[in-house]
Amino acid sequence: MNQIDNINHVGMAVRDLAVTAARFEAMGFQLTPFSPHSGAWKPGEPVQKLGSGNRCVMFANNYLEILGTENGDEPPPRLANFLNRHQGAHIICFNSEGPSVLDEQLRGLNIQTSGVIPLQRDIDTPDGVRTARFERVQFAPDDSPEGYIQAARHLTPDFIYQPRYVTHANGCTSLSEVLVAADDAAAFAEKYGRYLGTSAEACGDLFQFRLPLGSTLTVVPSRQTPNCFRARCCRPCLPSSPSRSAHLTSPRSGSG
Repeated sequence: MNQIDNINHVGMAVRDLAVTAARFEAMGFQLTPFSPHSGAWKPGEPVQKLGSGNRCVMFANNYLEILGTENGDEPPPRLANFLNRHQGAHIICFNSEGPSVLDEQLRGLNIQTSGVIPLQRDIDTPDGVRTARFERVQFAPDDSPEGYIQAARHLTPDFIYQPRYVTHANGCTSLSEVLVAADDAAAFAEKYGRYLGTSAEACGDLFQFRLPLGSTLTVVPSRQTPNCFRARCCRPCLPSSPSRSAHLTSPRSGSG
């Protein structure tokens, strides 16, 4: 049974969170307040502060995460590793309501995983600060040159998906599509098919996975990346890697 039903979020690493947030606000997005991360890197390890946090562009059932440090602090190792490569998209997180089952399925396919590990962050809510909790599993940590690929389950979804944050002045309503550009698109489509438990739909040279809750993962040959962006009337979501981008949908203009 397929344990993945949506793209949960795309994560971008940035050097200056305040500057980046201002750019997104100027484009008509509403961002959540800064939320610091705590978590563990291996099953059974204690939860501890990770030195990073985020501000997010929220939609009804997924979001764009802008990952950085608060007040320009020195980035922790994981964030520093992202930024040493480039500033922009690094994380694709799928949604799964059964991360333990998914972990077992992936291991059964001889795909290395992190195991199921905890994550939490403090969230500002109308009733005060609350702790949002997650379970997550990373896919193929040593065989994912395109980024940090994982699936997560929200244990406290009401803290994350607050109605006051999902409306944007520019009319965008969802993170509808993620593009993964690869020199060997067919091989990447086969790899993601194993993660997702389904086969891609071939559309010419593109490979698309249409997930049950409405989002799409599209694997694109690297040489066609500029044409794909133009066809969707959008640009990458910041100075992005040539290997990942998110597509945000607006009912007014088609994209934003």
